[in-house]
Amino acid sequence: MFALILLIHGINEQGMRVAIRATARTSCLLFLGAFVASTLRRIWSSKLTEWLRTNRRYLGVSFAVSHAYHALAIIGLAIVTAEDAVQTDHGGNLGYFFIIAMTATSFQSTAAWLGHRAWQILHTVGMYYLWLAFTYAFSLRLNESILIYTPFVGLLILAMILRLIASKLRSRLNREII
Repeated sequence: MFALILLIHGINEQGMRVAIRATARTSCLLFLGAFVASTLRRIWSSKLTEWLRTNRRYLGVSFAVSHAYHALAIIGLAIVTAEDAVQTDHGGNLGYFFIIAMTATSFQSTAAWLGHRAWQILHTVGMYYLWLAFTYAFSLRLNESILIYTPFVGLLILAMILRLIASKLRSRLNREII
Protein backbone atom coordinates (compact mmCIF):
# COMPACT_ATOMS: atom_id res chain seq x y z
CA MET A 1 0.00 0.00 0.00
CA PHE A 2 2.77 2.41 1.00
CA ALA A 3 4.68 1.87 -2.26
CA LEU A 4 1.48 2.11 -4.30
CA ILE A 5 0.58 5.44 -2.70
CA LEU A 6 4.02 6.85 -3.46
CA LEU A 7 3.87 5.43 -6.99
CA ILE A 8 0.53 7.13 -7.62
CA HIS A 9 1.17 10.43 -5.80
CA GLY A 10 4.94 10.64 -6.07
CA ILE A 11 7.69 11.07 -3.51
CA ASN A 12 6.69 14.62 -2.70
CA GLU A 13 4.70 16.46 -0.05
CA GLN A 14 1.32 15.26 -1.32
CA GLY A 15 2.47 11.64 -1.56
CA MET A 16 3.91 11.70 1.94
CA ARG A 17 0.78 13.29 3.41
CA VAL A 18 -1.46 10.69 1.73
CA ALA A 19 0.85 7.92 3.01
CA ILE A 20 0.77 9.39 6.53
CA ARG A 21 -3.04 9.47 6.57
CA ALA A 22 -3.41 5.99 5.03
CA THR A 23 -0.93 4.33 7.38
CA ALA A 24 -2.48 6.06 10.40
CA ARG A 25 -5.85 4.58 9.46
CA THR A 26 -4.58 1.06 8.76
CA SER A 27 -2.51 1.20 11.94
CA CYS A 28 -5.58 2.23 13.93
CA LEU A 29 -7.65 -0.69 12.64
CA LEU A 30 -4.87 -3.21 13.34
CA PHE A 31 -4.33 -1.67 16.77
CA LEU A 32 -8.05 -1.91 17.56
CA GLY A 33 -8.04 -5.60 16.63
CA ALA A 34 -5.28 -6.26 19.16
CA PHE A 35 -6.76 -3.85 21.73
CA VAL A 36 -10.17 -5.54 21.90
CA ALA A 37 -9.30 -9.16 21.05
CA SER A 38 -9.46 -10.55 24.60
CA THR A 39 -12.26 -8.18 25.56
CA LEU A 40 -14.51 -9.33 22.74
CA ARG A 41 -13.77 -12.98 23.52
CA ARG A 42 -14.74 -12.42 27.16
CA ILE A 43 -18.01 -10.67 26.24
CA TRP A 44 -19.00 -12.62 23.14
CA SER A 45 -17.73 -16.11 22.42
CA SER A 46 -17.61 -16.94 18.72
CA LYS A 47 -15.22 -18.27 16.10
CA LEU A 48 -14.36 -14.69 15.10
CA THR A 49 -13.57 -13.54 18.64
CA GLU A 50 -11.55 -16.71 19.26
CA TRP A 51 -9.60 -16.02 16.04
CA LEU A 52 -8.96 -12.43 17.14
CA ARG A 53 -7.72 -13.53 20.56
CA THR A 54 -5.56 -16.29 19.10
CA ASN A 55 -4.03 -13.92 16.54
CA ARG A 56 -3.76 -10.73 18.59
CA ARG A 57 0.05 -11.00 18.67
CA TYR A 58 0.09 -11.02 14.87
CA LEU A 59 -2.34 -8.12 14.77
CA GLY A 60 -0.05 -6.22 17.14
CA VAL A 61 3.06 -6.96 15.09
CA SER A 62 1.16 -6.02 11.90
CA PHE A 63 0.18 -2.77 13.60
CA ALA A 64 3.85 -2.14 14.42
CA VAL A 65 4.87 -2.74 10.79
CA SER A 66 2.10 -0.44 9.54
CA HIS A 67 3.19 2.24 11.97
CA ALA A 68 6.82 1.81 10.92
CA TYR A 69 5.67 2.81 7.42
CA HIS A 70 3.83 5.70 9.06
CA ALA A 71 7.13 6.79 10.63
CA LEU A 72 8.88 6.49 7.26
CA ALA A 73 6.22 8.73 5.72
CA ILE A 74 6.66 11.29 8.52
CA ILE A 75 10.43 11.26 8.00
CA GLY A 76 9.86 11.47 4.23
CA LEU A 77 7.60 14.50 4.74
CA ALA A 78 10.26 16.15 6.89
CA ILE A 79 12.82 15.54 4.14
CA VAL A 80 10.72 16.78 1.21
CA THR A 81 9.43 19.85 3.07
CA ALA A 82 12.47 20.52 5.30
CA GLU A 83 10.10 20.52 8.32
CA ASP A 84 11.37 19.34 11.70
CA ALA A 85 8.21 17.38 12.59
CA VAL A 86 10.05 14.30 13.83
CA GLN A 87 11.77 15.96 16.79
CA THR A 88 8.89 18.18 17.89
CA ASP A 89 6.17 15.53 18.37
CA HIS A 90 7.14 14.20 21.79
CA GLY A 91 3.79 12.46 22.29
CA GLY A 92 4.24 10.60 19.02
CA ASN A 93 7.81 9.74 19.94
CA LEU A 94 6.60 8.23 23.22
CA GLY A 95 4.04 6.26 21.23
CA TYR A 96 6.82 4.85 19.07
CA PHE A 97 8.77 3.93 22.20
CA PHE A 98 5.79 1.87 23.37
CA ILE A 99 5.31 0.30 19.93
CA ILE A 100 8.97 -0.75 19.74
CA ALA A 101 9.06 -2.01 23.33
CA MET A 102 5.78 -3.93 23.02
CA THR A 103 6.77 -5.45 19.68
CA ALA A 104 10.18 -6.47 21.00
CA THR A 105 8.53 -8.19 23.97
CA SER A 106 5.75 -9.88 21.99
CA PHE A 107 7.74 -13.06 21.63
CA GLN A 108 8.14 -15.74 24.29
CA SER A 109 11.90 -15.38 24.76
CA THR A 110 11.85 -11.61 25.25
CA ALA A 111 8.64 -11.73 27.29
CA ALA A 112 10.25 -14.30 29.60
CA TRP A 113 13.37 -12.14 29.88
CA LEU A 114 11.25 -9.13 30.87
CA GLY A 115 9.15 -11.09 33.36
CA HIS A 116 5.38 -11.51 33.46
CA ARG A 117 4.56 -8.56 35.74
CA ALA A 118 6.79 -6.07 33.86
CA TRP A 119 5.45 -7.39 30.53
CA GLN A 120 1.89 -6.91 31.76
CA ILE A 121 2.56 -3.34 32.91
CA LEU A 122 4.36 -2.41 29.68
CA HIS A 123 1.63 -3.78 27.44
CA THR A 124 -1.25 -2.39 29.51
CA VAL A 125 0.21 1.12 29.80
CA GLY A 126 1.37 1.03 26.18
CA MET A 127 -1.99 -0.03 24.79
CA TYR A 128 -3.89 2.58 26.75
CA TYR A 129 -1.38 5.27 25.77
CA LEU A 130 -1.72 4.33 22.10
CA TRP A 131 -5.53 4.29 22.42
CA LEU A 132 -5.34 7.81 23.84
CA ALA A 133 -2.93 8.93 21.10
CA PHE A 134 -5.16 7.60 18.31
CA THR A 135 -8.30 9.05 19.90
CA TYR A 136 -6.67 12.45 20.36
CA ALA A 137 -5.13 12.56 16.87
CA PHE A 138 -8.28 11.44 15.07
CA SER A 139 -10.50 13.75 17.16
CA LEU A 140 -8.36 16.68 16.04
CA ARG A 141 -9.03 15.65 12.42
CA LEU A 142 -12.83 15.68 12.75
CA ASN A 143 -12.98 19.28 11.48
CA GLU A 144 -10.89 18.28 8.47
CA SER A 145 -13.16 15.42 7.40
CA ILE A 146 -15.99 14.37 9.65
CA LEU A 147 -17.03 11.56 7.29
CA ILE A 148 -13.62 9.90 7.39
CA TYR A 149 -12.66 10.39 11.03
CA THR A 150 -16.00 9.92 12.84
CA PRO A 151 -16.01 6.13 12.26
CA PHE A 152 -12.46 5.87 13.65
CA VAL A 153 -13.25 7.97 16.72
CA GLY A 154 -16.47 5.99 17.17
CA LEU A 155 -14.61 2.66 16.99
CA LEU A 156 -12.00 3.89 19.45
CA ILE A 157 -14.68 4.99 21.92
CA LEU A 158 -16.60 1.75 21.42
CA ALA A 159 -13.40 -0.23 22.08
CA MET A 160 -12.92 1.57 25.39
CA ILE A 161 -16.56 1.04 26.37
CA LEU A 162 -16.21 -2.68 25.62
CA ARG A 163 -13.04 -2.88 27.73
CA LEU A 164 -14.83 -1.14 30.62
CA ILE A 165 -17.78 -3.54 30.34
CA ALA A 166 -15.44 -6.55 30.29
CA SER A 167 -13.60 -5.18 33.32
CA LYS A 168 -16.89 -4.81 35.22
CA LEU A 169 -17.91 -8.35 34.27
CA ARG A 170 -14.55 -9.71 35.42
CA SER A 171 -14.83 -7.83 38.74
CA ARG A 172 -18.35 -9.15 39.27
CA LEU A 173 -17.26 -12.73 38.51
CA ASN A 174 -14.29 -12.41 40.87
CA ARG A 175 -16.58 -11.18 43.69
CA GLU A 176 -19.02 -14.06 43.10
CA ILE A 177 -16.20 -16.61 43.24
CA ILE A 178 -14.96 -15.23 46.58
